[in-house]
Amino acid sequence: MLDLFAGSGSLGIESLSRGCNMVYFVDRNYKSVKLIECNIKGLKISGEKYKIIKSDVIEFLKFYKGPGWDIIFMDPPYKIKSDIMIKIFNAVSKKNIAKSNTLVIYECFLKRDIEEEIRGLDLLKKSGRGDKKILYLSP
Repeated sequence: MLDLFAGSGSLGIESLSRGCNMVYFVDRNYKSVKLIECNIKGLKISGEKYKIIKSDVIEFLKFYKGPGWDIIFMDPPYKIKSDIMIKIFNAVSKKNIAKSNTLVIYECFLKRDIEEEIRGLDLLKKSGRGDKKILYLSP
């Protein structure tokens, strides 16, 4: 699983606790990275099952050369610019970061116009919770 804009790392940590083989946590914020480290340390999860990467998401995607992911989760800040999300989704769909059966989960502000952002991905399902909408996408 690839957890972009990882924040506290709660989703990736939950995935590890449910048997996920590997999680990459990517966040550029120093406090978020330290919080993920602290949260994982308390759970005694093997260091072979995760990587915490302090990086801008676009920079990480630009230089990532590993295998494609089964699940990619994105929960960017609500005020992130649409052109940045377009670059991220383009990287996900064109750089072999996603496989043909990858599930991309995108959480964003309920009123956000996402049509341009997710162009090139198939919308499988849409749900909502509070002021969030959650999109389930596939390459």
